[in-house]
Amino acid sequence: MLRDLIDSTLIIECVQAGSKGDALDEILRLAVKAKLLAAKKFAAVRKLLQEREDLGSTGIGNGVAVPHVKTVDIAKTCMILARSVEGIPFSSVDGKDVHTVFMLLAPADAAEEHLQVLRWISTLARSGDFRRFFSDAAGEAEIRDLLHEMCE
Repeated sequence: MLRDLIDSTLIIECVQAGSKGDALDEILRLAVKAKLLAAKKFAAVRKLLQEREDLGSTGIGNGVAVPHVKTVDIAKTCMILARSVEGIPFSSVDGKDVHTVFMLLAPADAAEEHLQVLRWISTLARSGDFRRFFSDAAGEAEIRDLLHEMCE
């Protein structure tokens, strides 16, 4: 399951947004452009992401954020991995800016899959090696190879 998810992951090498809200918008717009999300579902999914952030920031520390939702507006679990060179103020638990965003969108009835992917992402977020290699990766192919290596 993780391998298929990695193969279909949208990788954004450089998010331009300077705030959490703008980053969520930018990433979701690119998900629509990549056809991971239907354009007519953008507003509903964006609202759910904001509601999740209002419960508590998904900035989990170490420069990583994991905005995620389960919704009937998504047919298949998808992940968008985005990098910010400048950093995004995300109200993270450690107070540091976010440079790595894993956005996870899952169908409402995919609770177990959603949790499995979140556990894997949490492992990556704690790995100093992953964070360093991701930051230094030269392009999409190198990032995807890194993700595959980290799921073994």
